[in-house]
Amino acid sequence: MTKNMKINRLLLGTLALAMLPAACSKQQAEEADGSVSFSVSADSQVDVVTKSNVSDYTTLPQTGKFTIVLTNSNADMIYSGALENYDDSKALKAGSYSVKASYGSVSDEGFGKPCFTGEKTFSVAGGGKTTVAIPVYLANSIIKVECTDRFKSYYTDYSFTVKTGGGTVIAFPKGETKAAFVDAYTISVSGSLTNQGGKPQTLKTKEFKSLSPKTCYTLKFDVSNVGEGRITVSFDDTVEDAETEVDLND
Repeated sequence: MTKNMKINRLLLGTLALAMLPAACSKQQAEEADGSVSFSVSADSQVDVVTKSNVSDYTTLPQTGKFTIVLTNSNADMIYSGALENYDDSKALKAGSYSVKASYGSVSDEGFGKPCFTGEKTFSVAGGGKTTVAIPVYLANSIIKVECTDRFKSYYTDYSFTVKTGGGTVIAFPKGETKAAFVDAYTISVSGSLTNQGGKPQTLKTKEFKSLSPKTCYTLKFDVSNVGEGRITVSFDDTVEDAETEVDLND
């Protein structure tokens, strides 16, 4: 063996020994535990003719009140519970994870009952801490009831009832200004009216379908052509006649 060959072997051995700690360090980092902290990023904008926010209709939930479900890449549940109770120092194996956040339920309908939901996938690095903001969106539709001044001047008393596709009945008495949160697919509306002459009347049920989540709909009632006995109701910029069981002039 030549002198040069001996030197080359010596250099290769030295290089291999030098690389060993780096390789071990990388392997240890990959095998080490990491951790994660969560926050909620709520898209509270609502689609209407004029843009508005959920906060225009109800109080927004506190971040800590959201329920989160954390799962790993094998769909094993790591945590399920309130975000405020999650221990962000909890050790997690390095790898891929998914977290779902929710607040409320679309089946729980009524005033002040928004439902938010969202999901995020992320990775945890060994030995590091990951910060994850979970995007959530409004899953309900919002329903408001309004009456024109002309309607109010003709009727001394009135009330409306909205029934959802899930069977929830929501009363909108005279002067109600709050908005109701409902599951986003269908509603029907009916009403009881008393005209200036004290004559009680019933507004026949009308149905509205294909509601969208994250959208505010306004049911606006008006009296049109009083002499012809017509009530109109506008919904999502569409104006329709609403029938009563007694003529307006009776």
